[in-house]
Amino acid sequence: MKILAVVDGKPASVSALKTAVEFAERLRAELGVIAVRSGTHAMEDPAPVGVDIPAGARPTLPPGIQNLMEAADVLVASGVLVPFKTIKLRDVPHGHLFFALKTNGERMLFCERFGELINELNEEIAENQYNLAIIAAPRRGTLGRFAPMNVPRRLTLDLQCSFLVVRGGTPDARFVVCADGSPSSRRIFPLFQKILPAITGPVDLICARRPDDPRAENEKAEHCLAQAREWLSRCGKSVRVLQPEGKKRFELILEAAGSDSVIVMGESHMHDVRRRTLGTLPIKVIARTDSSFLLVKQPTEPEPEMFDETFACE
Repeated sequence: MKILAVVDGKPASVSALKTAVEFAERLRAELGVIAVRSGTHAMEDPAPVGVDIPAGARPTLPPGIQNLMEAADVLVASGVLVPFKTIKLRDVPHGHLFFALKTNGERMLFCERFGELINELNEEIAENQYNLAIIAAPRRGTLGRFAPMNVPRRLTLDLQCSFLVVRGGTPDARFVVCADGSPSSRRIFPLFQKILPAITGPVDLICARRPDDPRAENEKAEHCLAQAREWLSRCGKSVRVLQPEGKKRFELILEAAGSDSVIVMGESHMHDVRRRTLGTLPIKVIARTDSSFLLVKQPTEPEPEMFDETFACE
């Protein structure tokens, strides 16, 4: 696993960073930190590149580098990084980077990129092959789903890896996993298997039903729920199965999750025009929940026997 923590200097991003640290430490995953700023670094005084910069010179550095150094302070306090007295910046096409030394002797990447948030995250994800991005993003504002700065919607539609939006649920919270037997819900489990060792709280498997759902869909959901429950039980997890019924699925999920859990959903693979105009179930949920939200972006559906005895607990 390779995890990318997104920071912007705001208190909410500190919570996202601490969540990323928890996952990385529990999974023994590689962690990188990124700050994305609008504009270009040609619009400000050049940062001192290739020289040792004292930590005390922080106020003279560009805001993005300051944000990264503050993130490094959090990691030092968490026991992940060795206390640092200097950093050495490298110039890269879209910004700057530096490395800090972890307490286990490995290096950790800190990167500042300039440009549009989602585009730059995708560039960093592609360049360093991250599997999971962890970010703080508020619920949608009064302008609604078409607001240009609707970050949760943009993440859902355009980010090129799975992501966790950190709000009310911590890694130790209850995980509410949407498992209705659909291809999108089945795509959850290969990644969920990888992060399962980091999850200490209970797991709720939820299938939100509508009264007019076809019988075949209900039978498929029952089969998926039974298999997933058996697998999680074999892995030693406390698991419940929830099957609320109502006219609007997103409302059933929101009610079941509350404000302090982690909702887990799979990306919808409906046609892109429909996703962007009509929206998807994950878009409706992420826009309204105060819980944390994990969207799994798995390109292909797993094999039908994914829950058999060989499906390990990682």
